[in-house]
Formats: sequence, C-alpha cells, structure tokens
Amino acid sequence: MIGIVFLLSAFTLDQNFPRSYHYLITSTTNLGNESVDGLSLNDDYYSKKISEKYGQKTEQSRDVESYDYFHLSNGIEVAVNKKGKITRFIITDSSLETAKGIKIGDTKKDVIQAYGDNYYLRIEQGLDIIGYVDKKRNISIEFWLADNKVNFYRLDNKSMK
Repeated sequence: MIGIVFLLSAFTLDQNFPRSYHYLITSTTNLGNESVDGLSLNDDYYSKKISEKYGQKTEQSRDVESYDYFHLSNGIEVAVNKKGKITRFIITDSSLETAKGIKIGDTKKDVIQAYGDNYYLRIEQGLDIIGYVDKKRNISIEFWLADNKVNFYRLDNKSMK
C-alpha cells in the first residue's frame, strides 16, 4: 500500500521536479537543426559574426551569478557562460520560428504535432511547460505556455541550471 501511495505521489509531483530531472527520464528528440536567427548554442557571443549582426552588446539584461544575459534584439535574449559561449536563447519574438515551425502563439497541440510524443511536462512560475531533450547534443527546448499557447520558448545547453 505504501508503494502505491509513493508511486501515485511521484506521478503527481512529477511536473514540479526541476528540468534536470526531466532531462534524465525523457526519451531523446533530434534537435540538431535548432538555431535562432542564424545563431546556435555554443556560438561565441563575442565573435565578429554577432557584433556585426546585432552591434556590440555589453549591458547585461539580468543579474545572474553564473551567466551573463544580453538582449540581442527585441525578442531574443541570450545567456552567456564565463567562456563567452551562448548557453541559452529566450525567444519572445512571434516572427521567429523553431526549426520545426513553432512560434509564439501556437498551441500545445501544435508543439506536439511538430516535435512528437517524447516530451515532458513541468510547471514553473505559474506556467505550464512542454519540453524536449536531445541527449546526443546535450540540448533541450522548452515551450512555456499561457492559456495553452506558446508564450515564449527557450533553447538551452544541458549545462544551464
């Protein structure tokens, strides 16, 4: 009886577990084609390619201990690790689609049709999140939903906390 209660509790609490937990238990999805406005995870933030496209960005958009956050443009924010590599994209620009055609305003059903059934669900900051992991490339993509529609999405390295 105790085992059954434990299992039911685990399934109920599953959505409140951190992203790292879901990364371990979710089957892999190929995210190898994901990029944002021609940029990819692990690109050098301080490269000529980025400064020519977006200008020199030195003012941080958030105060976070382990990463520096910068707005590249309206609707594209990046996290940069101490080595200068882009480790996260946060997208709020409704004109930017993922590699599989998902954009801000699309529904949870649209996301699942595009990315498949190997996803996890979690809740953070009052929003439902549907996420996919690519274990070969150590990256994930999460779609943060408000009223069952994509409010923003994040493309992350596994190293992001």
